Amino acid sequence: MTDNHCYVVILAGGGGTRLWPHSRRSRPKQFLPMLPDGETLIGATARRTTGVVPIERTLVVTTAEQVPELRRCLPELPIDNILVEPTGRNTAPCIGLAALVLWKRDPQAVMAVLPSDHYVANEAGFRQTLSAALSVAQQGHVVTLGIRPTHPETGYGYIELGPASSGVLVASAFVEKPNRQRAEEYLASGRYLWNAGTFFFPAQRILDELRQQLPELSTILDELGEHPERTAVRYPEAPAISIDYAVMERLGLATVGEARAIRVLPGDFGWNDVGSFAALEALHPADAGKNHVFASSAETPSPVILDSHDNLVWSDGKRLLALVGVRDLIVATTDDAVLVMPKSKAQQVKDVVSQLQKEGRTRFL
Repeated sequence: MTDNHCYVVILAGGGGTRLWPHSRRSRPKQFLPMLPDGETLIGATARRTTGVVPIERTLVVTTAEQVPELRRCLPELPIDNILVEPTGRNTAPCIGLAALVLWKRDPQAVMAVLPSDHYVANEAGFRQTLSAALSVAQQGHVVTLGIRPTHPETGYGYIELGPASSGVLVASAFVEKPNRQRAEEYLASGRYLWNAGTFFFPAQRILDELRQQLPELSTILDELGEHPERTAVRYPEAPAISIDYAVMERLGLATVGEARAIRVLPGDFGWNDVGSFAALEALHPADAGKNHVFASSAETPSPVILDSHDNLVWSDGKRLLALVGVRDLIVATTDDAVLVMPKSKAQQVKDVVSQLQKEGRTRFL
């Protein structure tokens, strides 16, 4: 257990596009019972941090539309620890808002900022890394976790490592998602880690960085610190920008010897960002035909699968699903929608959501 100045901030917004039709605006993937025992991703995120930071010092940032799902998944979370964004403005504003709230509660607050929708296989290893990162952040540093790559992934951003400073690795650059050739070069070099979007810093430090790097946001946060009742009006006027672009990439240019340089702790604990249907295969064992099959509830009938191989099947509702003689498909069903697509097209499910938006078919979003 860390000292009383350490806090966890879980970011739990999202538009529910990458795992449609199961994920929707009001119920994006972190609220879905997609883990093998029916646990939700946000439930697992909160549970694995409570051995380091208690739930009383855990805050969750979400939208008003998603508060009911959050309360259902985390009934033990104190109501005052739910921070509601009037509208999504990306991660820099919501982290700034959380830092402001924590700083007002505790000027010595140190924050761990975690996505709500990532999976970790080795939770003991994760907790060790979490504790270590908070300890480094308590020294006044900005810290990020980097995941040791296991393959040339093109769907993740990367962190380029510089030389160590006082025994801790330092980021020399944040790199956007590469093409296949560049990803292979990154893997072979041993100097790059996957960017897990997990950060640690004193609340005062990140507010100072935002003041320097994004003054238009700081102006809004200053006003909300004095007049929180204006949040509904002023927060939507904040620039929609990620913390990576607003702060991390600029700090990544700091030289190794500078105090402002970002410290990096490597992680190797079975991390998965569950960023597409393809990523779900790591969460569920395959059957004899190499099909990954799971259901959202005990009431959902088990699918009938005949002469079918290498498929990902996620069923929900009361209808029975049957597959005969098919291969390499994603089949996802809910009470009001069915998705069938080749596994090679897993990233294109967002195009379905875009088409539904274009046609105004909002009840399916």
